[in-house]
Amino acid sequence: MSVDERASEAGGTEDAYCPHCHLVIESGVGSDWPPEPMRCPHCRLLVGAGRARDEPSEEPGARGSAAGVFAHRAKRSSGEGEASEDEIRSAIRQVAESTGARPERLLMVDYQQHAAEDDSLPELSDVFAAYGSWKRARRAAAASD
Repeated sequence: MSVDERASEAGGTEDAYCPHCHLVIESGVGSDWPPEPMRCPHCRLLVGAGRARDEPSEEPGARGSAAGVFAHRAKRSSGEGEASEDEIRSAIRQVAESTGARPERLLMVDYQQHAAEDDSLPELSDVFAAYGSWKRARRAAAASD
C-alpha cells in the first residue's frame, strides 16, 4: 500500500514523527499510524501501532536525547567510513545552509533527518569514523568554509 493510499485510508495527510527521536518517519499518513509496530529508520527504536506523533516534541532535551541515540549507534557501527573528510565537511555545510544554521551550530538530529532523505549525504557513522565526534566534524566544516 502506498503512502497516499495509507493517508486516504487514515483520513489525513499529516506527517508521523517518532515518539523517541522526534524526527519524521513517514509523510502524509494521517493519525493512528503506524498500523502495526515498526522500527524508526532514524533511532531504530520500536514505534508501537498508532503511537507515532503528529508533531515533534517541544520539550527541552527531546532533540538532545535523540542525538545521544544517534551518536551511540554511529560509534558502535563497525568498519571504516566510506566518505572522505572533504565529503563530510561539504555535506555538513550543505545541510547547514538548507536549515539556515551555521555549520558549527548544526544539530546532529537535523543532519540525520537530511541524511535519511538524501542518499548522497554521508551517514553519521561515516562522520564519526572520520572525526570521532559530531563537534569535531562541525568545527572542521566551519573552518574549511
